[in-house]
Amino acid sequence: MRPNCHMIQAGDLQAVVGDDSRDGVGGRQYSGLWSLASKHRVFNCFGNSYAGLIAGELRGTRPHVEVVDDTTVALVRPLADGVTTERRGVYRVSPPHYVDHSLTITDHADRLLRHAGPGKGYREVSWCCYMNSPADPRINFLSNGRWLDYISPKHGYGSNIAPSYIPDDQLEIPPKQDHSRGYPEPFHVDRIGQRFDLPFYFGRLDRMVLILIFDTPRWLRFFLSPSGGGGSLLPGMACPAWDFEWLIPESAYRVGAPYTFRTRLVYKPFVSEDDVLDEYRRAVDELGFEAV
Repeated sequence: MRPNCHMIQAGDLQAVVGDDSRDGVGGRQYSGLWSLASKHRVFNCFGNSYAGLIAGELRGTRPHVEVVDDTTVALVRPLADGVTTERRGVYRVSPPHYVDHSLTITDHADRLLRHAGPGKGYREVSWCCYMNSPADPRINFLSNGRWLDYISPKHGYGSNIAPSYIPDDQLEIPPKQDHSRGYPEPFHVDRIGQRFDLPFYFGRLDRMVLILIFDTPRWLRFFLSPSGGGGSLLPGMACPAWDFEWLIPESAYRVGAPYTFRTRLVYKPFVSEDDVLDEYRRAVDELGFEAV
C-alpha cells in the first residue's frame, strides 16, 4: 500500500510531503508540502488544512507518493484514468535551510489557452502557497530598483505581477474575467502596474523569512490573494496565498515535449534584504538558475 505522506529533514528544516488524501478546507486537493517547520520556528509555516508549493498540475489528481531517498520525495501522476499529462514533482530538503523543488510535465494532448487569438496562446502551469497566519501578509520584491511590499487589496483585484524584464507588448493577454460569483474569475489575472525586477520574492513570518527563487524567469509571473489561505489565528486577519506560475508561450510549446520548472524555497531567520539578495545569487550559482 502506498503511503499518503512522508517526512524528510536536513539541516534546520523538517518537511512533510503528502498527496491529496487529506480532507482539507476545500476537500481532497492539497498535494504538496503539508508541513514545513524550522528549528528556529517550530510552527508550520503553511496552513495546517492546506499546504505549500502545491503544483496545480498535481492538485486533486490523486498523485502517488514516491520516497526517493532520505531527503527527497516525489509526487507522481502517470498517464491513467483519462489523464493526458505526465507529472512528477520532486521535493528535496538540503542543509542548512533549503527545499529544492522541481516539476516536470509532458502533455500528450494540446492544453494551450487560445482565447487571445492565433499565435498568442499559452500553457499555464501554476502553484499555490497557503500561508499560516503571518502578521504581515505582503510579499517583498525589487521593483524599479527599490524594494516593494505588496499584497492584493481584495481577492481577485490587483492580483497579478509581471516581470519588468519582459516588454509590455510581449506579455500574455489574460482571459476576460467573469464577475458572476461576486469577485473576478479567474482571480489571478488582474495585473498591477508595478513589475518585479528579479525572479524571487520573500515574505516574513515572525523573525523568519520565506524566500522563493525561480528558474526560467522569462515565463514567470507572481499572483496573490490576501485571503486565499482562509482564516488567521490573528484576530481580524486572513491568511494570504503567495502564489506563482509559469506561462509557456505558444511559440515554445510542443505536445509530447517535457518541461521542467525549478524553485528554491529558503526558510531561515531574517537577516536583511541584502542577505535575501545573496540567497538569490547563491541559487543562480549553485543550481544554475537562469539570471536576468
